[in-house]
Amino acid sequence: MYESPISLTSFIQQLIIVITYAGIVLGVFVVLVINNQSVRKTRATRFLSVLLLSLSFSISHILFAGAVLNHLSNDIFTVGDPTYFLLAPLLWFYAKELMGERVAINFRLLTHFSPFLITIFLSLTLKSSGLNLTHLRTVDHQYRIIAIFFGTILLLQFLWYQYLIRQKWVIFQKKLEQEVSDQEHVDVSWVRFFMLLFLVLNLFFLFSLFATIHLPGGAWLPLTTAFLFSIGIFVLGYKGIVQRELVLDSDVLSKPESKNINEKIPMIVDQQLIHQLLEYMNTHKPYLNSELTLTDLARSLNVSRSQLSALINEGIGDNFYDFINKYRVEEVKRLMVDPAAKNYNLLGIALEAGFKSKSTFNLIFKRFTGLTPTEYRKNRSSEDVQ
Repeated sequence: MYESPISLTSFIQQLIIVITYAGIVLGVFVVLVINNQSVRKTRATRFLSVLLLSLSFSISHILFAGAVLNHLSNDIFTVGDPTYFLLAPLLWFYAKELMGERVAINFRLLTHFSPFLITIFLSLTLKSSGLNLTHLRTVDHQYRIIAIFFGTILLLQFLWYQYLIRQKWVIFQKKLEQEVSDQEHVDVSWVRFFMLLFLVLNLFFLFSLFATIHLPGGAWLPLTTAFLFSIGIFVLGYKGIVQRELVLDSDVLSKPESKNINEKIPMIVDQQLIHQLLEYMNTHKPYLNSELTLTDLARSLNVSRSQLSALINEGIGDNFYDFINKYRVEEVKRLMVDPAAKNYNLLGIALEAGFKSKSTFNLIFKRFTGLTPTEYRKNRSSEDVQ
C-alpha cells in the first residue's frame, strides 16, 4: 500500500527536535574536547566550559524538568526556569576573560548569581511556606503575572550585562591602541561575535516577554527557547574549538583604568629618551615587524612599557598604534620611489613596510595622507614625469 511522503512541516518539526536534543550532547562533548590534556587550556576556556554546560543543562531543564520535579515532589511551584539567570553572568565572565581581565573567584562572585538562587528558593519554598489553599489557588491563577515579572527581570539582567560588555569592549580597544601596532594579529573577531550572540539572546528574551504578555497559549515558547540554546551551543562549540587566542599579555590588559578618565598624570618629558627612541626607530626599523607590540619595543630599548607608553603619549603626542603606523606609511612612500622596489605591486610594498593586510594598509594610508595608495602613487608618477 502506498504511503504518502512526510510533509515539509512534519520534517521541519522533527529536524528541530533532533537539533534540540543534539545540543545537549554536543555541549558536553565540546567541553570534553576543549579540556583535553593535549589542548592549551586558558581561564577563558574554563568559563566557556561552564557556559556550555549551563546551556546543556538549561535545555534539559526545559525538556524534562516538569515531569521530573512533579514526580519527585508536589511542593514545587515553578516560578521560572532558574538556569536562564546563569547565562548572562557566565557570558560576562567569559567576555572579561577573553579581553584579558581575570575574574576573581570570591564571595562577591555569588552576587551575580543571586537571581538564579532566589528563583530556586522561591520555587522550592512557595508551596511549603504555610500558604493556605485559597492563597495557593490565587498564585496559580496569577501565574501569567509571575511569568511577566520573571521575563522582565531576565530582560533587565541581560541588558545590564550587555552594557557592561560594551563598556569593557570600548576600554579594551583603547588598550589595543596602546599596545599593538597591527590589530589584525589580535583576534578580536571572537569578541565581536560574542557581543552579537549576546544581542541575539537579548532580542529573543524581549520577544519572549512580548509573547507572554500579548500572545495567548505559550506552550511553543519553551521549546523555541531550547532550540535557540541548542543553536547557541553549536556556534559557541565551533568557535570555541577553532578560535585563536588573544596574543596580548593578560597583565597588560587587566591593569585598571583611572577612575577619572580625564585625569592626566603630569610628566617631565625626557628629551634624551625621545632622541634614543627616534634614533632606534630610524636605525633598526622595528616597525617592519608586523606584530610589533609596545612590550617588544620597550624590551629592545631597555625601558619599562609604562615608561615607553608615557613617552610616546606625552612626549610625542601619539598612541603607540599611530606612532608605529606613521613610520610604516613613510616607509611605503620611500619604497614607491625606490628603484629596487619598482617591480613591487602595492600589496608587496605594504608587506615590506610592515603592514599585514591590504585592508589595514589602505585604511591607515588614507587616514595619514588623505589619499589612497593608488592615488598617491599616480600623483608621484605625474610629478616625476614633470
